[in-house]
Amino acid sequence: MKLRFVVLVLVLAATALWLAGVGGTSSVMAAAAKAPSVAGACTFPTAVTGSMEQTAWQLFVAANCPTNKNQVVWENWIEQSNFYPAGARLEAVKGKRLHGSPLAQALARKAGAAPELVPSTDCNKMSAPPSNVVPGAIVCEEARINPSAQAFMLSKGYQGRAGQTKAAQAGTNIQFPTPAVEVKVDWIPGTDFNPPFTCAKPPQGVHVESIDGVCYAMAGIHIESKLISDWIWATFEPQNLQTNPNRCITFGPCTDSWGSVPPVSNGGSGGFTKLTPALQALMTSAHLAPEFFNYRMDGVQTTFVTASGSPTLLGNSIIEGENVGMTKGTASCITCHSVSSIKNDGTDGITVLGSMPTPPVGPKYVVPKGWIARDFVWSMMLACPGSPTGRCSSAPTAKKPKGK
Repeated sequence: MKLRFVVLVLVLAATALWLAGVGGTSSVMAAAAKAPSVAGACTFPTAVTGSMEQTAWQLFVAANCPTNKNQVVWENWIEQSNFYPAGARLEAVKGKRLHGSPLAQALARKAGAAPELVPSTDCNKMSAPPSNVVPGAIVCEEARINPSAQAFMLSKGYQGRAGQTKAAQAGTNIQFPTPAVEVKVDWIPGTDFNPPFTCAKPPQGVHVESIDGVCYAMAGIHIESKLISDWIWATFEPQNLQTNPNRCITFGPCTDSWGSVPPVSNGGSGGFTKLTPALQALMTSAHLAPEFFNYRMDGVQTTFVTASGSPTLLGNSIIEGENVGMTKGTASCITCHSVSSIKNDGTDGITVLGSMPTPPVGPKYVVPKGWIARDFVWSMMLACPGSPTGRCSSAPTAKKPKGK
């Protein structure tokens, strides 16, 4: 017991020193040292606790708790490309961790352009690169589902297009269980910044990892939770002007009344905020790696429109901004995901999204007759990846001849 107490004190002290270097104030260091212990900091919430912002941070902390092999919790969940087997690209994606953005590719198809994929990584070029990256800079993405979501889809046969089509033919909307969580992360290679960086000397306050021999910065992270009927949508970025120069700028101010002091940030060199004592205590109790204390929430979204009827908006300067190329006023995670659907003939809702003149914001999408909603989960379209019509056969296929 004494040894455990000593370890906790050392973690608190190390965290306090790191935070002092970032925040530059003795008050931050003192707050970290005095932060009370939070029981169950690495346990995912089973219900909304306090505000939506507080619940979103509990999800973030639990997902990024350290676990085996120097990984965090969400890295032990299955990646979407390795979960859905019923498509011709099975051999191409099996075992891969990183890939391009499905949304970026869908919008590229709508514009009449072929998706720009780097053969060695399948990561796409930035659609809206900032000024401090090299020409042709790329973004790599991964999206993972937790064991609860995975078990649900397996039990219902939704891993394949045939199971989803059967549900559509029965007219049964798909509904995930309350514990379901999804995480989407965008990584940018250190070599694509000017100046570049390595994992031995990473940017301050940014989580980095070496993946397939390349050092990447974890520049953006989405977390979605089914704790409420229309899911909780939250997105986070590190406070670093090298990796995230447009944080709280591309899509407007960041707001977080529970975890940030001050609660509103307009980004840029004067837009860094401090952690609230409550969030600091949560992170410290979870023994998060020091760099995670420098991540901030851009915002949380749970409704489609405001009380006055205006669209609610939420976007990440990396995931929707630099990666996809979306601009202010065009990003609404909850509305876009409400389009995820499937027709009773197997046609996927990605064809609907691709036909829309602009990314949808505002009211929830209403599925037409003969279609069912897939509970906001876009990864289900990957039951048949690579099909321009959104249709595929029910049986897994190793290879398909060109033009078939």
